[in-house]
Amino acid sequence: MEIIRNVIRDIKPEYWVALGAAVSTLSLMVAGFSLIYVRRSAKASREQTKQQKQAAKDAAQPMLWVDIRGDDGQGRALVLLLGNSGPSIARNVKVMLDPAPPATLDIKPILEILKQGIASVPPGRTMQWFLGTPHNTIDSDATIDSDARNAYRVRIEAEGPFGLIEPLEYVISVDDLHDSRVAPPGNLHAVAVELHEMTKATKELNEIIRSASLEPA
Repeated sequence: MEIIRNVIRDIKPEYWVALGAAVSTLSLMVAGFSLIYVRRSAKASREQTKQQKQAAKDAAQPMLWVDIRGDDGQGRALVLLLGNSGPSIARNVKVMLDPAPPATLDIKPILEILKQGIASVPPGRTMQWFLGTPHNTIDSDATIDSDARNAYRVRIEAEGPFGLIEPLEYVISVDDLHDSRVAPPGNLHAVAVELHEMTKATKELNEIIRSASLEPA
């Protein structure tokens, strides 16, 4: 200990000043690095909170869609559908189709209503409009470009619980329905077809029995 005290006593004052300055500089550097780390951590936390809020907001928005597909109840028929698969009500829903979808009926009033806007579409609701049978709605003229003839651009605009929703645009191709099942098994149309076939078979069987009974023994 005496040796250490002697060494300390022999250190010149200017060395102590330099050492103090070095220690102060090192302390400032450590404080600076700590401040940078704290600021970066706070920024990352704010960004994470912002992303979580945005994800929660997106999850609460309506999920609107438009489709042209086969009608389950009518067998070989096409219908125009507008649905909301999201968890909240969509308000002031506007749908534009270019060109107008194929139809055997006059659907101009319906398209005008869709263009002007539907007041609301609650969660889980699907609205449906009858268009006609595929062989009537699809032009078979080979001189017309099929992609241009049977492709329809859809644009959907609406308001959700947080204001305007980002417009959604996509293309529907009626050609995609070719060779697909219009109605799944087990619906009323399939039951009606099966009953018709059973009735027809019963009549044929009755006719065979009647004819056999009339033949001479």
